[in-house]
Amino acid sequence: MFLWADLVELVRHPFSALRAIDARRRLADGVAALVLSLALPAALSELAALGPFRPPASLGSLPSLTAQGADLYARWVFQNRFVLPVYGLLIGGLLWFLAAGVIHVIARLLGGRGDFSGYLKLVGYAAFVGVIVLPLVFIDALLKIQGDARLELQVGQLLGLLGLGIFLWQNALLVLAARQHYGLSTERAVAAAVGPIGVVVVLVVALVILAVVFAIISSQPPTAL
Repeated sequence: MFLWADLVELVRHPFSALRAIDARRRLADGVAALVLSLALPAALSELAALGPFRPPASLGSLPSLTAQGADLYARWVFQNRFVLPVYGLLIGGLLWFLAAGVIHVIARLLGGRGDFSGYLKLVGYAAFVGVIVLPLVFIDALLKIQGDARLELQVGQLLGLLGLGIFLWQNALLVLAARQHYGLSTERAVAAAVGPIGVVVVLVVALVILAVVFAIISSQPPTAL
């Protein structure tokens, strides 16, 4: 239960909460927080996968090639809807671990003092902040099952805005964690954290683009010789 108490403190008093977590919590606690931050959304994605397929809206207003790509991607996602959350869980854990490792290396190069396990613990708690939106994700999953497209669109837009806010808040926590754990100045902590965060964002975008390209290529009929 202390994970949820720590989450409340991270939202209310992030500076003192990170300091207390760094001093009192174990690596296993941070790993548990990271696992929950990935497993709970994946479980809700599996629930949402029970809903029916619906093609993307407003395809007629898009250029033909763009509309084709959007439709094929939506169908590919639906066909793999029960597998994608598992991949997301595994890839998400790998990206968080990679980001923690790169930040650790940069922080040490900038003169920081701190161990990797301690920072990984704080990274797990930063990721755990994402569970704040889970009640809304649960509502979105129920709407997908019921097939209520109008409400689902509105909730999806709200989730997008909240997701952006959570992403920015997690990045701020990573900077604060690097500053406190490694004893860096704010400028050096930002330099240590911003680079790896950018790399992770680029990797995620690249994976999405590759998924779209793969869906389009796999749907093309073989060319007759």
